[in-house]
Amino acid sequence: MRKHGEISVDWIKAKNTWYYRVQLNGKRPAYSTGVHQHTAAGKMAAIAKAKQLHAALVSEDQHKLAAVVKRPGFAKCGEVVDLFKLHGPEASKTKAASRFAAFVREASGQEDWREVSTHAVLTAEAMRAWIKAKEQAGKSESGTRSDVQAVRQVVAKRRMDIFKDLKLPNLEEFWKVSGGAAPDQSYEPVERSVIRAMDRAARIPLRRSNPRVWACYWLMRKAGLRNSEVEELRWEWVEFKDKNKAELAMIRRDNWKSKNGKYGRVPFKARLMRLIQAALGKESEYVIPRTSKTDAFNLTHYEINEFVRRFIPEGSKGAYNLRKEFGSSIVLRDGIEVAAKLLRDSREVVYNHYYGLLESPKPL
Repeated sequence: MRKHGEISVDWIKAKNTWYYRVQLNGKRPAYSTGVHQHTAAGKMAAIAKAKQLHAALVSEDQHKLAAVVKRPGFAKCGEVVDLFKLHGPEASKTKAASRFAAFVREASGQEDWREVSTHAVLTAEAMRAWIKAKEQAGKSESGTRSDVQAVRQVVAKRRMDIFKDLKLPNLEEFWKVSGGAAPDQSYEPVERSVIRAMDRAARIPLRRSNPRVWACYWLMRKAGLRNSEVEELRWEWVEFKDKNKAELAMIRRDNWKSKNGKYGRVPFKARLMRLIQAALGKESEYVIPRTSKTDAFNLTHYEINEFVRRFIPEGSKGAYNLRKEFGSSIVLRDGIEVAAKLLRDSREVVYNHYYGLLESPKPL
């Protein structure tokens, strides 16, 4: 009869690994040693590993146990980030991956964050301890919340399909940690008189002074495109359906991925698109012609912002207000579902932005 705490090691040929068993409370669980040398030296190394395991099991310290036991199947944090960088949203994956790496490094205390097992850090306890450390270090609530959202973005529930070949710990509790109450995201529409004045200035005057910024304005105002989408928009994505209607095919392509992984087709007035063609020509591959990538970025981010801020000086969104105005118009005309489809965003996000515009229910 085996004694409590008795250790034995066995070579499992099918696994090409030394396994050990430890007698504990009438049970003999088996664990991989991670030692693959079928030699006398290999067996000695496996026995030494088994003794470390026994000490960790007796201590009931899960972190100590995780450091000793080779956990076949649990992914390393580096593996997770590699897949996220390959399949994640183009616009934000670099920043999210960087913040995820910082989280793992700080939460685990390990400089080589890539080798940290996901089961050791992707827990609600580890995340809460990390948040508390951030707060004690004087980081603002909004900054901490932004960091938490970036970390969770890497292993978001909607993204689990890209990790289907990896074994991750149960993340249900981890996903619930928010990093603080989110601010009110509801959109307050710009005064109609301001919008009318801005539209007037964006017709003939802006077309004459800066036709490329003029085109940027109307693509954001009437199609709800993001700044980065206007920058990337190509003529081959523009589909004329008939004399009155065109569509912007914002679909997944080899040379473009959307910011949030959502795609769709956005209706656009054919007459306005022909005016853009006439003003800018079709010699360029891109709808907004450019002399360089920097030139394109400046046009679609800085110069369009400068124009909009003449009318909407407050706030941090600048030209992004044009997309928000497009969304509010669609919500009022067609409802949340259609707005989510045309904005290529989740219903939840669109509702949070525009629920204040919805008509309040009437009493019976």
